[in-house]
Amino acid sequence: MSLSRRTLLAASSLLALPGFTAQLLGQDAKSELAKEPPAGAEPKKPGKDDSWNEFTPQSERAVRKGDEFLMKTMHRDGGCGVDIGQPTDIGCSAMVGLALMAQGNTPVEGPRSREVQRLVSFILRAAENMPNDDITSQQGTQLQNKIGRHAHSFFAALFLAEVIGEGWDTEPVRNGLKKVITAIVGSQTPDGHWGNQSWAPTLGTVMGWVCLRAAHYSGMRVGGSPELTAKHLVQMMSSQLNQNQGSWMHTLYKNATGIRVLYALGMDEEPIAKKAFADVAAFISKDNTAFSQAGGEEFLAFHLITETMLQKGGADWTMWFPTVRDKIIAVQNQDGSWTGHHCITSRTFCTAAAILVLTSPNRYLPISQA
Repeated sequence: MSLSRRTLLAASSLLALPGFTAQLLGQDAKSELAKEPPAGAEPKKPGKDDSWNEFTPQSERAVRKGDEFLMKTMHRDGGCGVDIGQPTDIGCSAMVGLALMAQGNTPVEGPRSREVQRLVSFILRAAENMPNDDITSQQGTQLQNKIGRHAHSFFAALFLAEVIGEGWDTEPVRNGLKKVITAIVGSQTPDGHWGNQSWAPTLGTVMGWVCLRAAHYSGMRVGGSPELTAKHLVQMMSSQLNQNQGSWMHTLYKNATGIRVLYALGMDEEPIAKKAFADVAAFISKDNTAFSQAGGEEFLAFHLITETMLQKGGADWTMWFPTVRDKIIAVQNQDGSWTGHHCITSRTFCTAAAILVLTSPNRYLPISQA
């Protein structure tokens, strides 16, 4: 029997259960687990994390309505537009695929497996016909204007990296991912970023790092590119964090996305990481501005920092997730979508990013583990 990565990741949470662990490890493990605790040891008391639910009826209903909206953006060729009735968009299509996979859908299992298959096929066709330096020759899209010229390549690579290991057409997916990653690595500057021409180059740099890291964890050789990018981001955050960063929008996505990289590097206890998280946490707690006026880049930032706090757990996760979850639900449209109020206004992109936040406790995406 072949198990997908999603199935294995879902089962991994059971490793904390003595019976399940012993079943995997054999009779010797059963004997060890049956031993009495050391003399004088106090029984484990429930912590604060045991008193709240990551999922609520409201969050589950919001995800269902969001899915219904996203399905209306899908075309016959398997791609999704930036909104209902709009031409297909590679980056938005990849984000929809990630949102479906975060709910347990893969190309071989789940109620939306057929839709995931169609999205994979759409991205692979784009990769097959891509120019040498990017997955699309199109320029001036919302994602490119905000995140950078290679934004569509970043999201496509991230989606394909998450698909690998899910038991469907592995070789074509690996070939497609390799082609996109080669273009991404080839377009990286010697300083580790992908240009400064967009409105939010920091966000583009972080997404470049995220997709390269995901490709690495899927078994793809990416060389030293992620380390080069991480070094650039750390230097940039160290020099800019104490400066006036402009509007709340810039502060939010710069800090939130930088935290994602710093945590992965094991630098979450560094002063720059602590200050960045404290600033973001204070801002999202004090009012609803970051949600009621969010653009797609803010929804993406919410997703990136939620992934970080999910892995970190403890008090940071307990503080972060209920606040972001409930405030995101509060700004959902009646039709199930979320709207970007500036820059990346695509309802498809914003809705997919919101769903990625709300479904993060599933821990289904491999990137949630790395």
